[in-house]
Amino acid sequence: MIDQDLLVRLRRKSARVALYGSLLATGLVAFLLFSVARSAFSRDRVDLRASQAWADVDWASRREVQLLQEYLRIDTNAIDGDIVAGAEFLGRKLEEAGLEVHVERLGERYANVWGILEGDDPRALVLHGHIDVEPVLHPDLWMFPPFSGKIRRPWIYGRGAFDMKSVTIAQLMSVLELAESGRRPKRSVIFLATGGEERGSDLGARWVLRQHPELAQRFWAVLTEGGVVEAIDQDQGKYWGTEVGQKQYFDLEVCSPYEQRLKEVRHDIRHFPESYDHLKLLPQVEEMLTQYAATRDDRRLRVWLARPELLLRDARAFSRLPDYLQAMFRTEAHPFPPERIDGGGYRMLVKIHVLPGDDPVEERKRVVPDWMLWGADWTLDTTPSADHGSPTDQPVFEAIQTLLHERYPKIPSGPFFLPRTATDSRYFRMAGIPSYGFSPFFILTPDTLTGANPNERIALPGYSEGVSLYSELVSRIVTTGD
Repeated sequence: MIDQDLLVRLRRKSARVALYGSLLATGLVAFLLFSVARSAFSRDRVDLRASQAWADVDWASRREVQLLQEYLRIDTNAIDGDIVAGAEFLGRKLEEAGLEVHVERLGERYANVWGILEGDDPRALVLHGHIDVEPVLHPDLWMFPPFSGKIRRPWIYGRGAFDMKSVTIAQLMSVLELAESGRRPKRSVIFLATGGEERGSDLGARWVLRQHPELAQRFWAVLTEGGVVEAIDQDQGKYWGTEVGQKQYFDLEVCSPYEQRLKEVRHDIRHFPESYDHLKLLPQVEEMLTQYAATRDDRRLRVWLARPELLLRDARAFSRLPDYLQAMFRTEAHPFPPERIDGGGYRMLVKIHVLPGDDPVEERKRVVPDWMLWGADWTLDTTPSADHGSPTDQPVFEAIQTLLHERYPKIPSGPFFLPRTATDSRYFRMAGIPSYGFSPFFILTPDTLTGANPNERIALPGYSEGVSLYSELVSRIVTTGD
């Protein structure tokens, strides 16, 4: 009998791999090219200089590191972790700072927690994160126990270190510092941590929006996960992207008594010719690409992305774009390998990635035509998803850009469209709430690729600096009251 939780985990892991593989592909390539170009002697000098700078820092004594270490030691994995314990930990820290806190238990394992720091304006900036983390499928491949929060300079290791307990602690620190200052902000702040994000958010963000309208009506704007940082060296970066849009995601489940039939369907989907007639350039993608263009090393990319509308008429140029950029223009179908199901037979999950505003039923027919599914049973989950992004003329997005330009004047920054992954921003946007994915951590691209893998880690220098950046950002937003 197939373990249903494991199946969900494997599906989610594939989505995460897509996130860190396609989303950050450009940063990784740039990092590798940069590394190859430099001599071994030069690289050694960088490593030595960095290690000397870090050697004098007592990381374990820093408040933000202690909080992260405590949080990493709570096993909140999405299959059988104690998400309630994670919620209670965060709730205690908020209560100690004097906030009004609510821990909502949903069954034995699930919980959501929110704390409210009241300001003059009841419309609140929401700092949102998810408590659950990726399960640990191969603990034997870890250097240290996955939930130990082990520090080996310059990194701290643990499941959730990157996705997304580090961001959650940055959010927590922002609220604690505001509360401890004793000054009433102009705008209220709501710290919101939800469970179940790794499994569709049925009991997380979607639950809060659906079951707590009295809380949701106070949501002015949301800061959550999903930002992209293309760092290629200790002090050099190519692009700092704030997520403002993403695709719609729908599950097509195909079933058959015969595994071979599903393998044939999978083969047909993967080899179905791409149609350039259905490419679309969304306004939010165009805005992102025109800013992204100047940061590319390849001259052709700079030219093409500066005028992305021309790509719709030049199939040859479009075909030369990196895969993750092509994905921003089209609907895609991604089939998983068939799995045996209890009671006999097989099923196969196909993820349909649909551009915002397009009809999922019609798009399914186009990328997985009915003839492909002959002889198999299938269902399409059309759970609603946001058909639009978040505006870039909103005060939260503008505050992010202003602060990044001040702190990192040499690193270009701007909007980013997620090509092959989803976050809870889609649910906030569907409720009419602007939501932005922002990562405050300037860390090397290879570290960001550990999120769904053994030895997940985050570099403590970049983490501590990012916590400071996040706190300043939140303070600016809620003290201006725009």
